[in-house]
Amino acid sequence: MVRAKWLKEYFFPAQHKGLLYRLVAREIRQKFQGSWLGLGWALLTPIAMLAVYTFVFRTVLNAKWPGNSADSDAEFALQLFCGLIVFTLFSEVVGRAPSLISEQPNMVKKVIFPLSVLPWVSVGASAFFAGLSLLVLVAASLIVRGELTVHLVALPLIGLAFLPVLLGFGWLLSSLGVYLRDLGHIVGLILTPLMFLSPIFYPITALPAFVQDFMLLNPLAVIIDSTRAVVLQAEWPDFVALGIYQLVSIGIALLGAACFHKTRRGFADVL
Repeated sequence: MVRAKWLKEYFFPAQHKGLLYRLVAREIRQKFQGSWLGLGWALLTPIAMLAVYTFVFRTVLNAKWPGNSADSDAEFALQLFCGLIVFTLFSEVVGRAPSLISEQPNMVKKVIFPLSVLPWVSVGASAFFAGLSLLVLVAASLIVRGELTVHLVALPLIGLAFLPVLLGFGWLLSSLGVYLRDLGHIVGLILTPLMFLSPIFYPITALPAFVQDFMLLNPLAVIIDSTRAVVLQAEWPDFVALGIYQLVSIGIALLGAACFHKTRRGFADVL
Protein backbone atom coordinates (compact mmCIF):
# COMPACT_ATOMS: atom_id res chain seq x y z
CA MET A 1 0.00 0.00 0.00
CA VAL A 2 2.86 2.36 0.87
CA ARG A 3 4.63 1.49 -2.35
CA ALA A 4 1.51 2.16 -4.40
CA LYS A 5 1.25 5.55 -2.69
CA TRP A 6 4.71 6.75 -3.70
CA LEU A 7 4.33 5.33 -7.21
CA LYS A 8 1.18 7.38 -7.63
CA GLU A 9 3.05 10.49 -6.48
CA TYR A 10 5.69 9.90 -9.16
CA PHE A 11 3.58 8.82 -12.11
CA PHE A 12 0.31 10.67 -11.49
CA PRO A 13 1.18 13.96 -9.74
CA ALA A 14 -2.32 15.36 -10.18
CA GLN A 15 -2.21 16.89 -6.70
CA HIS A 16 0.67 19.08 -7.88
CA LYS A 17 -0.81 20.09 -11.26
CA GLY A 18 -0.98 23.77 -10.31
CA LEU A 19 2.63 23.75 -9.17
CA LEU A 20 3.69 21.87 -12.29
CA TYR A 21 1.99 24.36 -14.57
CA ARG A 22 3.66 27.33 -12.85
CA LEU A 23 7.11 25.72 -12.86
CA VAL A 24 6.91 24.69 -16.51
CA ALA A 25 5.69 28.17 -17.48
CA ARG A 26 8.54 29.73 -15.49
CA GLU A 27 11.04 27.40 -17.15
CA ILE A 28 9.82 28.40 -20.59
CA ARG A 29 9.86 32.12 -19.80
CA GLN A 30 13.32 32.03 -18.22
CA LYS A 31 14.88 30.38 -21.22
CA PHE A 32 14.31 33.45 -23.39
CA GLN A 33 13.73 36.12 -20.76
CA GLY A 34 15.09 39.48 -21.87
CA SER A 35 15.84 38.34 -25.40
CA TRP A 36 14.60 40.43 -28.30
CA LEU A 37 13.04 37.57 -30.25
CA GLY A 38 11.64 35.72 -27.23
CA LEU A 39 9.94 32.43 -28.09
CA GLY A 40 10.89 33.02 -31.71
CA TRP A 41 14.28 31.54 -30.85
CA ALA A 42 12.51 28.23 -30.13
CA LEU A 43 11.59 28.11 -33.81
CA LEU A 44 14.64 29.82 -35.28
CA THR A 45 17.25 27.65 -33.51
CA PRO A 46 16.14 24.23 -34.84
CA ILE A 47 15.54 25.67 -38.30
CA ALA A 48 19.06 27.17 -38.33
CA MET A 49 20.51 23.85 -37.14
CA LEU A 50 18.55 22.06 -39.84
CA ALA A 51 19.87 24.42 -42.51
CA VAL A 52 23.47 23.77 -41.43
CA TYR A 53 23.08 19.99 -41.35
CA THR A 54 21.26 19.97 -44.69
CA PHE A 55 24.00 22.10 -46.30
CA VAL A 56 26.78 19.88 -44.96
CA PHE A 57 25.22 16.55 -45.85
CA ARG A 58 23.51 17.49 -49.13
CA THR A 59 25.88 20.06 -50.61
CA VAL A 60 29.27 19.21 -49.13
CA LEU A 61 28.96 15.44 -48.71
CA ASN A 62 26.37 14.99 -51.50
CA ALA A 63 24.34 12.64 -49.31
CA LYS A 64 21.03 11.12 -50.44
CA TRP A 65 18.19 9.76 -48.37
CA PRO A 66 18.06 5.99 -49.01
CA GLY A 67 14.79 4.65 -50.39
CA ASN A 68 13.37 8.08 -51.25
CA SER A 69 12.55 8.55 -54.93
CA ALA A 70 12.14 12.31 -54.52
CA ASP A 71 15.80 13.19 -54.16
CA SER A 72 15.47 16.86 -53.20
CA ASP A 73 16.88 19.15 -50.55
CA ALA A 74 13.39 19.62 -49.09
CA GLU A 75 12.78 15.88 -48.67
CA PHE A 76 16.19 15.35 -47.12
CA ALA A 77 15.65 18.28 -44.77
CA LEU A 78 12.26 16.97 -43.61
CA GLN A 79 13.64 13.51 -42.84
CA LEU A 80 16.59 15.04 -41.00
CA PHE A 81 14.45 17.53 -39.07
CA CYS A 82 12.14 14.77 -37.84
CA GLY A 83 15.05 12.87 -36.30
CA LEU A 84 16.56 16.01 -34.81
CA ILE A 85 13.31 16.91 -33.02
CA VAL A 86 13.28 13.59 -31.16
CA PHE A 87 17.00 13.69 -30.38
CA THR A 88 16.89 17.31 -29.16
CA LEU A 89 14.02 16.52 -26.79
CA PHE A 90 15.88 13.51 -25.40
CA SER A 91 19.25 15.26 -25.12
CA GLU A 92 17.78 18.31 -23.36
CA VAL A 93 16.05 16.19 -20.71
CA VAL A 94 18.88 13.69 -20.22
CA GLY A 95 21.67 16.26 -20.49
CA ARG A 96 20.20 18.43 -17.77
CA ALA A 97 19.07 15.60 -15.49
CA PRO A 98 22.37 15.07 -13.56
CA SER A 99 22.26 18.65 -12.22
CA LEU A 100 18.49 18.88 -11.80
CA ILE A 101 18.49 18.31 -8.03
CA SER A 102 21.92 19.73 -7.19
CA GLU A 103 20.88 23.06 -8.77
CA GLN A 104 18.00 23.35 -6.28
CA PRO A 105 19.63 23.07 -2.80
CA ASN A 106 17.07 25.40 -1.21
CA MET A 107 14.21 23.18 -2.32
CA VAL A 108 15.99 20.15 -0.91
CA LYS A 109 17.06 21.64 2.43
CA LYS A 110 14.63 24.32 3.50
CA VAL A 111 11.29 23.74 1.82
CA ILE A 112 8.89 20.81 1.92
CA PHE A 113 8.86 20.38 -1.83
CA PRO A 114 7.85 17.36 -3.98
CA LEU A 115 11.24 16.83 -5.62
CA SER A 116 9.88 14.05 -7.80
CA VAL A 117 8.05 16.63 -9.95
CA LEU A 118 11.30 18.28 -11.12
CA PRO A 119 11.83 15.75 -13.95
CA TRP A 120 8.21 16.39 -14.96
CA VAL A 121 9.04 20.10 -15.19
CA SER A 122 12.12 19.43 -17.30
CA VAL A 123 10.20 17.11 -19.61
CA GLY A 124 7.26 19.51 -19.84
CA ALA A 125 9.39 22.51 -20.82
CA SER A 126 11.44 20.53 -23.36
CA ALA A 127 8.29 18.94 -24.79
CA PHE A 128 6.81 22.42 -25.31
CA PHE A 129 9.71 23.42 -27.54
CA ALA A 130 9.69 20.03 -29.27
CA GLY A 131 5.99 20.57 -29.95
CA LEU A 132 6.71 23.89 -31.64
CA SER A 133 9.33 22.21 -33.82
CA LEU A 134 6.87 19.44 -34.62
CA LEU A 135 4.33 22.03 -35.78
CA VAL A 136 7.01 23.46 -38.09
CA LEU A 137 7.68 19.95 -39.43
CA VAL A 138 3.98 19.28 -40.07
CA ALA A 139 3.56 22.67 -41.76
CA ALA A 140 6.64 22.10 -43.92
CA SER A 141 5.39 18.62 -44.83
CA LEU A 142 2.06 20.14 -45.88
CA ILE A 143 3.83 22.71 -48.08
CA VAL A 144 6.14 20.14 -49.72
CA ARG A 145 3.64 17.27 -50.07
CA GLY A 146 0.43 19.25 -50.35
CA GLU A 147 -1.60 17.15 -47.92
CA LEU A 148 -1.92 15.91 -44.36
CA THR A 149 -3.24 12.44 -43.57
CA VAL A 150 -5.26 10.85 -40.80
CA HIS A 151 -2.13 9.05 -39.61
CA LEU A 152 -1.18 12.15 -37.61
CA VAL A 153 -3.65 11.05 -34.93
CA ALA A 154 -1.07 8.42 -33.91
CA LEU A 155 1.38 11.11 -32.74
CA PRO A 156 -0.03 11.18 -29.15
CA LEU A 157 0.54 7.40 -28.92
CA ILE A 158 4.18 7.87 -29.90
CA GLY A 159 4.56 10.63 -27.32
CA LEU A 160 2.91 8.44 -24.68
CA ALA A 161 5.44 5.68 -25.37
CA PHE A 162 8.36 8.13 -25.17
CA LEU A 163 7.26 9.89 -21.97
CA PRO A 164 8.21 7.13 -19.48
CA VAL A 165 11.71 6.92 -20.98
CA LEU A 166 12.25 10.65 -20.48
CA LEU A 167 10.89 10.57 -16.93
CA GLY A 168 12.81 7.41 -16.07
CA PHE A 169 16.15 8.84 -17.16
CA GLY A 170 15.22 12.11 -15.46
CA TRP A 171 14.60 10.43 -12.09
CA LEU A 172 17.58 8.08 -12.40
CA LEU A 173 20.22 10.59 -13.50
CA SER A 174 19.02 13.43 -11.27
CA SER A 175 19.24 11.22 -8.18
CA LEU A 176 22.64 9.80 -9.09
CA GLY A 177 23.92 13.25 -10.07
CA VAL A 178 23.62 14.41 -6.47
CA TYR A 179 26.23 11.85 -5.42
CA LEU A 180 28.31 11.65 -8.62
CA ARG A 181 29.16 15.17 -9.73
CA ASP A 182 31.06 13.91 -12.80
CA LEU A 183 27.91 12.27 -14.13
CA GLY A 184 26.94 15.35 -16.13
CA HIS A 185 30.23 15.22 -18.07
CA ILE A 186 29.82 11.50 -18.70
CA VAL A 187 26.29 11.97 -20.01
CA GLY A 188 27.50 14.78 -22.29
CA LEU A 189 30.15 12.47 -23.75
CA ILE A 190 27.53 9.80 -24.43
CA LEU A 191 24.96 12.08 -26.07
CA THR A 192 27.26 13.19 -28.92
CA PRO A 193 27.97 9.71 -30.33
CA LEU A 194 24.35 8.74 -29.64
CA MET A 195 23.26 11.35 -32.18
CA PHE A 196 25.23 9.63 -34.93
CA LEU A 197 24.32 6.13 -33.74
CA SER A 198 20.62 7.00 -33.93
CA PRO A 199 18.67 6.91 -37.23
CA ILE A 200 18.70 10.69 -37.61
CA PHE A 201 20.86 11.06 -40.72
CA TYR A 202 19.70 7.76 -42.23
CA PRO A 203 16.71 5.38 -41.98
CA ILE A 204 16.98 2.12 -40.05
CA THR A 205 16.34 0.20 -43.27
CA ALA A 206 19.60 1.53 -44.74
CA LEU A 207 21.60 -0.49 -42.20
CA PRO A 208 22.59 -4.16 -42.58
CA ALA A 209 20.01 -6.59 -41.21
CA PHE A 210 22.11 -7.65 -38.22
CA VAL A 211 22.72 -4.01 -37.26
CA GLN A 212 19.00 -3.21 -37.46
CA ASP A 213 18.32 -5.68 -34.65
CA PHE A 214 20.87 -3.95 -32.40
CA MET A 215 19.42 -0.56 -33.35
CA LEU A 216 16.24 -1.49 -31.49
CA LEU A 217 18.26 -1.18 -28.27
CA ASN A 218 18.64 2.52 -29.01
CA PRO A 219 16.01 4.43 -26.97
CA LEU A 220 15.43 6.82 -29.89
CA ALA A 221 15.21 4.43 -32.85
CA VAL A 222 11.58 3.32 -32.56
CA ILE A 223 10.35 6.83 -31.75
CA ILE A 224 12.17 8.43 -34.70
CA ASP A 225 11.05 5.70 -37.08
CA SER A 226 7.43 5.91 -35.89
CA THR A 227 7.34 9.72 -36.14
CA ARG A 228 8.71 9.63 -39.68
CA ALA A 229 6.13 7.03 -40.68
CA VAL A 230 3.24 9.11 -39.35
CA VAL A 231 4.30 12.61 -40.44
CA LEU A 232 6.33 12.05 -43.60
CA GLN A 233 5.33 8.69 -45.04
CA ALA A 234 1.56 8.77 -44.43
CA GLU A 235 1.74 5.36 -42.76
CA TRP A 236 0.75 3.93 -39.41
CA PRO A 237 3.65 3.20 -37.05
CA ASP A 238 4.64 -0.37 -36.26
CA PHE A 239 2.22 -0.85 -33.38
CA VAL A 240 3.87 -4.11 -32.28
CA ALA A 241 7.28 -2.42 -31.98
CA LEU A 242 5.66 0.57 -30.32
CA GLY A 243 3.84 -1.66 -27.84
CA ILE A 244 7.05 -3.47 -26.89
CA TYR A 245 8.79 -0.11 -26.57
CA GLN A 246 5.99 1.10 -24.28
CA LEU A 247 6.50 -1.86 -21.93
CA VAL A 248 10.26 -1.36 -21.83
CA SER A 249 9.85 2.39 -21.30
CA ILE A 250 7.56 1.78 -18.32
CA GLY A 251 10.23 -0.53 -16.89
CA ILE A 252 12.83 2.25 -17.29
CA ALA A 253 10.49 4.70 -15.55
CA LEU A 254 9.90 2.29 -12.66
CA LEU A 255 13.66 1.78 -12.28
CA GLY A 256 14.32 5.52 -12.32
CA ALA A 257 11.52 6.24 -9.84
CA ALA A 258 12.71 3.49 -7.47
CA CYS A 259 16.29 4.82 -7.55
CA PHE A 260 15.09 8.37 -6.90
CA HIS A 261 12.82 7.27 -4.05
CA LYS A 262 15.60 5.21 -2.48
CA THR A 263 18.28 7.90 -2.61
CA ARG A 264 16.26 11.08 -1.96
CA ARG A 265 16.67 10.80 1.83
CA GLY A 266 20.37 11.57 1.48
CA PHE A 267 20.01 14.59 -0.82
CA ALA A 268 20.00 17.16 1.99
CA ASP A 269 23.10 15.65 3.65
CA VAL A 270 25.10 15.70 0.41
CA LEU A 271 24.00 19.16 -0.67
